[in-house]
Amino acid sequence: MTTKWIYAALTVLAIMPAAHANNLNVNAGILPITPLAPYAHVFNHDASSFTDTVDFYLSTSTLDSSVNALNVSLQNLSVLNIHDLSYTVWGGSAGNDVTAYGTYAGTNTSYSLTGLMPGNYHLNISGVADGSGGGAYGLAMAASVPEPESVGMLLVGLGLLGIVQRRRSARKDAK
Repeated sequence: MTTKWIYAALTVLAIMPAAHANNLNVNAGILPITPLAPYAHVFNHDASSFTDTVDFYLSTSTLDSSVNALNVSLQNLSVLNIHDLSYTVWGGSAGNDVTAYGTYAGTNTSYSLTGLMPGNYHLNISGVADGSGGGAYGLAMAASVPEPESVGMLLVGLGLLGIVQRRRSARKDAK
């Protein structure tokens, strides 16, 4: 009889899902500059609401990012499910929510945030996990280098501003 209880306990332990945590803090370090090998992470949560924080260093002026729920159903049972998933990009490290640069929906869409200065940033990612096994989502981020055409247009624009300023100075001297 005792052996049956031990086997039953071991069976229950073996089929229990892995432990999940809520309100995670992760340091992604310096973001890679190529979208071919982005920073990527999968987060698992117990069934409840959560707010995760991801710190990172951006070495360029553009952040490409995407946050997506990884929902799994089995027949009519929602095993892993997250809804109301969204994230906000903040300047500075976690706990220093001074400047918000944008809030985005976690809807399988990639976003590019341009015009940033190199430095420390963080994401606050929130949602509600309500599957029988909680929920999971994936995050991908990369720092982007502007396209050569964009840099070219910037240089042409600066050149035109220089020409206009030079003409104004010439007119002023002629008077």
